[in-house]
Amino acid sequence: MSHAAMRLSLLLLASLSLVDASRIAAPPASSLTLRRLRGGEAEAEAAAAAAAAGSKNEGSSEDGDDEAEVAAALAALSRSIDAFMDQFAQLELGVLSTARPSILGRKASPEAIAARPDRRAFKEAHQHFCEVHQLMRGESDEALPAAAGSMQLLRQAALYLSDDEAAAKENVRAVPAETVEKLAALRAAGRRKAGGTVASALSQLRVALAGPLEAHSKLVAALGASQVQPVPAALSREAVTAKLNTVPTFCLLDGQSRVVGMREEEGATPTACFYTDPAEARAVLESAKRAMPDVRGLHLGVTPLGRAFAACGGWPGDEPQGHIASTLKLQGSAAVREQMGPFLREQAEKQGLPEAAWQLPVFCTDQLQSAHAMPFFLSREALVDAWVVAGLERDAVPDSLTAMDLRVLVHQMSTTDKFAWNTVNLLASREAVDLVSEAYAEGRAVAAARSGGGAAESAAAALDAAEAGGAEEEEEEEEEA
Repeated sequence: MSHAAMRLSLLLLASLSLVDASRIAAPPASSLTLRRLRGGEAEAEAAAAAAAAGSKNEGSSEDGDDEAEVAAALAALSRSIDAFMDQFAQLELGVLSTARPSILGRKASPEAIAARPDRRAFKEAHQHFCEVHQLMRGESDEALPAAAGSMQLLRQAALYLSDDEAAAKENVRAVPAETVEKLAALRAAGRRKAGGTVASALSQLRVALAGPLEAHSKLVAALGASQVQPVPAALSREAVTAKLNTVPTFCLLDGQSRVVGMREEEGATPTACFYTDPAEARAVLESAKRAMPDVRGLHLGVTPLGRAFAACGGWPGDEPQGHIASTLKLQGSAAVREQMGPFLREQAEKQGLPEAAWQLPVFCTDQLQSAHAMPFFLSREALVDAWVVAGLERDAVPDSLTAMDLRVLVHQMSTTDKFAWNTVNLLASREAVDLVSEAYAEGRAVAAARSGGGAAESAAAALDAAEAGGAEEEEEEEEEA
C-alpha cells in the first residue's frame, strides 16, 4: 500500500466533504413518498439513525483501547486548536492597539494603529480563521471528519504563516484557489515591515502552530490503529444506504418546501430530479426561476444519496416512489450522461438489472485504494481533487478510470461476498459541500419569509407541518381504501 493511499485512507474519506450528508434530516426509506420529500428533509431521528448506521461498518471489529486512544487524541487536538485560536485573538488585541513611538517620540492613537494596512490584514486573517474554526467545530464530533476538518484549518494556517514560499506551496493542496490567493495577500501585507509588530505576532503564531500540528499527527496515528478491517462479505440494504448517505443530492423546491417537477417538453410527464452535480443543480434553479416567475420561494433542498436512490427506484424490485404523476430521477452531469449513458445501460443489462429511467456513473482508481479503504467519486473532477490532496501529481491521473453505474455498484455490494465492501466509501466534491451550506441558508431564509418567524424555528415548523400533512394524507387514503 502506497503512502498516498494510506493518507487518503486515514484522512481524505472526509476531507473533501466536511459535512456528513447522513446527518441531513431525511424520512425513513419505507415512507419516502414524494409528498414526504418536502424540503428534501424530514425527521432528525432518521438522520441520527443513518449516522449511527454509517459509523459502524458491517463485519468490522472495534477494539475498545483503540477507540479510547482515538477519543483522547481527538480531545487533545480540540484543546490544542482552541489554545492556538485564543493566542491568535490575544495577539490581535495587541496588534490593533500598540505600536512603537515615532523617532520624535509621538505615539499614534489606537484608531490610527488599527487603520494601518498590515494591522487590517492581521485582523482580516483572524476573522477568516475564526470562521474556519467555527465551521470545523460545527461539522462533526467524530474522529475522521474532525481530522479532515482540522487538516483544512491547519493547512490554511501553515500557508498563511509560512515564511518560505516553497513550504507554502506544500500546503496549497485541498485549499480552494480563492482562499490560497486571499491568504497569500494577507501574508504579504503582514510581512511588509520585517521586525514590526505584525511580523512579530506572525512569528509567535508560527511557533504556536506546532502544538496543533503535533496533536493532529497523533490523531492520524490513532485513526491508523483503528481503521476498518476488510471483511469479504455482502452488505445489508441498511449498510449500503448508510454509505450512500455520505453524499448529498439536490432537488428543486417551492416556497412551501415541496419538490418541484419540470417538463422537458410540452405535454410530457413532469420529472423531479435529485442532482448530484452542484453546477447543474444551480443552473436548474436559475432556469426554473426564469421559467416560473409566479412560483415564489424556489430554492434547492438537500437529500442524502441513499434516500434519493431508494426514492428513484434504485433497488431492484422497487418502483420510483411518489403519489403524483411525476418521474423521479437521480441525475448527474449532462455531458457525462450523454457520453456514458449507453455504456452504463449495457453494464446494468449484463448484471440482469431492469431498465431504469436514469443512469449515474461512479468513478474509482486503484492508485487511491488500500486494503482498508476504497473511495468512489461521483465525478472525474472529484477524483482528481482527491488525487491531488493525497500528494500525487495532477498530471499523473490515469487517462482511463474505472467507471460503473451506481445501480451496478449497489447490486454488487449487496449480493456478492467476493470483496470487502465494508471498505467502500463515497466521497462528495468540495463544490457539493459548499452547495449544501448555501442550500441550507436559502432554505432557512425561505422558511423565515413564509412564517415571519426566526429561521431555525421556521425550518423546524415546516418539517413538522410536512410530516403532519403526510400522516393526514396517509390516514385519508386508508379510509378511502
